[in-house]
Amino acid sequence: MEEIDELQKKQCALDVLSPVEEFSGKSCVLMQAYISNARINSFTLMSDTNYIASNAGRVARALFEMCLKKGQASAALKLLRIAKSVDKKIWWFQSPLRQFEGIPSNVFKALESRDGQSSYDAFEKILYLLDMEPGKC
Repeated sequence: MEEIDELQKKQCALDVLSPVEEFSGKSCVLMQAYISNARINSFTLMSDTNYIASNAGRVARALFEMCLKKGQASAALKLLRIAKSVDKKIWWFQSPLRQFEGIPSNVFKALESRDGQSSYDAFEKILYLLDMEPGKC
């Protein structure tokens, strides 16, 4: 429980509404830790995380399809974002450059912050990067 509490404090980008003592809260923390590339030390938590990660993408895509058929665009968008986050192991509000090894973390902070704000729109930032000139910072 100590490691789950630590993961919740340091690695969870989204709020966990259920207590971590319940299965839903624990699985939410472990899924967020997986997406955030957290280092998990406990073997049982590693096993649980692998199980959750192997099924979370499929479940999110299935729910996405159900929402599309019912015409619930907002819920479908959220589920698609979750499915893509699980598959790519980066959050939808982070730069796609996080997939590459060796890039310093200060580069991501600069890319993902805008005028001191931490809101990030991936599509908008990619368009901004395309408009940049080689010498411009």
